[in-house]
Amino acid sequence: MKKQILLRSALGFPLGVCISNGILLIFAVCFGEYFPCAPDCAARFGSEVAGAAVQFFLSGLVGAVFAGSSVIWEVESWSLLRATATHFCITTPTFWVVSLLLGWCGLNLWGALSYLGIFLAIYVSIWLSQYFAYRRKIEKINRNLPQ
Repeated sequence: MKKQILLRSALGFPLGVCISNGILLIFAVCFGEYFPCAPDCAARFGSEVAGAAVQFFLSGLVGAVFAGSSVIWEVESWSLLRATATHFCITTPTFWVVSLLLGWCGLNLWGALSYLGIFLAIYVSIWLSQYFAYRRKIEKINRNLPQ
């Protein structure tokens, strides 16, 4: 399992960087201006270049954590609730700390609540889509089994 965690984390790092840059491009198209990192991030790290470099690394870290922690879903002795809770407890603090460092959300009650609400909505949406996709696959397999 450790080998799978390391392999998935290594693959998740560039995926996290790509997703982060994809989001930046979407914002640039929507708002007509490109920022290599959030203004708060540039201010925190001294320049846009330093902020973009830190964002590159931390976005990769988020990708690595999400990908590496995906092995949780393969622990057959765990219930779906336990796997979900464990995965959520690993990914949420990681993403929140990175979000704070990169200026993606504010360090105040409103910032924390809005972050948590958005993260939870996205997490639940992805979880539900995966759940129903696997449920359909299982139903198809069961239909094709001899009676």
